[in-house]
Amino acid sequence: MDIDTTEWFPLDRCAPVREGWYEVRLKNGDTAFARFVDEHWTEQPVLVFTHWRGLSADPGASPDTEHIDAQAAAAQGVRAVWNAFFPAMEETHQAKE
Repeated sequence: MDIDTTEWFPLDRCAPVREGWYEVRLKNGDTAFARFVDEHWTEQPVLVFTHWRGLSADPGASPDTEHIDAQAAAAQGVRAVWNAFFPAMEETHQAKE
């Protein structure tokens, strides 16, 4: 599935206007996914990033309805990044299951 993303926006100049998942550019140049809800980025600890872009370039198309596959991929990406940075947390979570 092709995702028609928006352009990159600098984090220090603007924030998203809609809640949802966004691709973010980390300070080291890699990309990850973060969720924006209630005017805040929700990934904790907060990912250190400089830019963000939306998963849908069409403002009328909500990623929550038309791009469910993209949201699932974003969630998996967030979890993969979390596990890469905090492997002990993954082990603790698995031990509780």
